[in-house]
Amino acid sequence: MKNKSVFIALGLMLLSCESSVHENNENSNASFEASRSKKADLPPNFLSKIPTGKAISVIEARKKNRTGEKLIIEGAICGMLEPFTKDRAMFVLGDLTIKTCDKISGDNCPTPWDACCEDRKKIISSSLTVCVLDESGKIKEGTLKNVMGIEAGRKIKVEGLVDAQSIPTSMVINATRIELL
Repeated sequence: MKNKSVFIALGLMLLSCESSVHENNENSNASFEASRSKKADLPPNFLSKIPTGKAISVIEARKKNRTGEKLIIEGAICGMLEPFTKDRAMFVLGDLTIKTCDKISGDNCPTPWDACCEDRKKIISSSLTVCVLDESGKIKEGTLKNVMGIEAGRKIKVEGLVDAQSIPTSMVINATRIELL
């Protein structure tokens, strides 16, 4: 299975978010920063502020989860404490209907993108994994965290193809372009 690591990583990412996540936020962020390997090297013109076109939501995209289909999806990098992997160019894209902490009046959460108050089933059913592949079709090495404006909580549009290993419960998009909103 070419992208087996995608499904393993997504599963671990989704299972690792606990309701007590804020207690360990500083330690978790420090250890992520210290342990990450390198920044992913993105192709020229991969990131853009030029409109990609009309987008659909993450929830709509999950309904169109057909291998090889080209989609433009709008969402936010959110849904867990750390939506990025540390050594692969991939992250979690959540639907804009996910109630993140920044949408809760008076919430002073230090990680407003993590949606710790949202129902876990809603987060799982309203998110997908975005991967950036290299020339040989493997996930690029290095993290996408803070690469050229890609950051947790950021609204983006992703243009890409549904991965051949994508399944109804775990959708994967291989990004060909990202528009920063």
